[in-house]
Amino acid sequence: MHLSTDSTKQSPTFAPPSDPMAHLLHEKRNPKSKLAEGISDSILSRLASSSVLPLDDEDLLQEILLHLPPQPSSLPRASLVCPCRRNILSNHKFLRRFRKHHRKPPLLGFFARCLISKATVFTSVLNSPDCIPAGRFLVPHSHNPFKELRFMGCRHGLAVLFEMSLHSPMPTGLIVWDPLNGQQHNHLTMPSGLNGDKWECWNATVLCTNVEDGHVHGDCFSSPFKLVLIFNRDTDASTCVYESISGVWGDIVSVETKKVISPLRPSILIGNVLYWLLVGGEVLVHDFERQSLGLIEKPADTHNGHVELSYHLLRIEDNGLGMAIVSELTIKLWERKSNCDGVAEENCSTGWVVSADNA
Repeated sequence: MHLSTDSTKQSPTFAPPSDPMAHLLHEKRNPKSKLAEGISDSILSRLASSSVLPLDDEDLLQEILLHLPPQPSSLPRASLVCPCRRNILSNHKFLRRFRKHHRKPPLLGFFARCLISKATVFTSVLNSPDCIPAGRFLVPHSHNPFKELRFMGCRHGLAVLFEMSLHSPMPTGLIVWDPLNGQQHNHLTMPSGLNGDKWECWNATVLCTNVEDGHVHGDCFSSPFKLVLIFNRDTDASTCVYESISGVWGDIVSVETKKVISPLRPSILIGNVLYWLLVGGEVLVHDFERQSLGLIEKPADTHNGHVELSYHLLRIEDNGLGMAIVSELTIKLWERKSNCDGVAEENCSTGWVVSADNA
């Protein structure tokens, strides 16, 4: 489960380095530099024509600081130089501009469950000085000795936890947790009308409700969210959506299937649709716009022994759905394609085709 953030929210441990903005200006003098290529010619002309030193012009200084890299250590390092920069970098308007300019925050790392200890641990993917120690994002624990908090997934900077009773397979509640500041936003009760004895394979996922530009607007951390609860019984799979704006659960929607949700594979969000892998290769589809739940059959002619480890859902180019299937020592890639050439929209068909990337 991946966690991404922006440097306006995270302050990891680092050694005080040289001024990052001086490095930025130095890079701008190099025509091949990618680090500072975003600094516009108008800013450079102001640098050349102004009688005021660049770092004494606050407007110009803000424009330059705006192009610092979005790594977690960038703004904290730059703020150490002088009080003027610190005031700019702590200003909420500047921070909003900084997030908007960089769009998608960098990936910090991922959460993974240890098979031996059963604990969920964070692992950073960044190098020093941006590397985040595992202890920085410790998954919360229940204060009730008869309950445990189980990490279920992370998306858009938020994580969802199940509150589990040691004497029941059904979750007793859900918590939305912000790893960046440690806050637990909500302690939610389960939707009414659920009988825990009839349901199994519980799962959940959380997502930001601001769908602008595919959630790469850089401000998911302060946005309202949706939480999707997924559960199975013998004859069907069901979902129920909680919206933080209204504070209520929606209706339960179901689809007939005897397959259960794969506990080893996370959901995939593409546009307004969530996809979950079912054991055996079928795909459960929740469409937020249509408020519907459906099934996608697995690609034809796929026979695998260890089914849970053989299938993996992918987000491919142009926001399409793909699937990677491991068979013996090979991996075959499939993608969903629509056949609408020369036919009416209602007669279009969509199916799996072998991806050209297999070549």
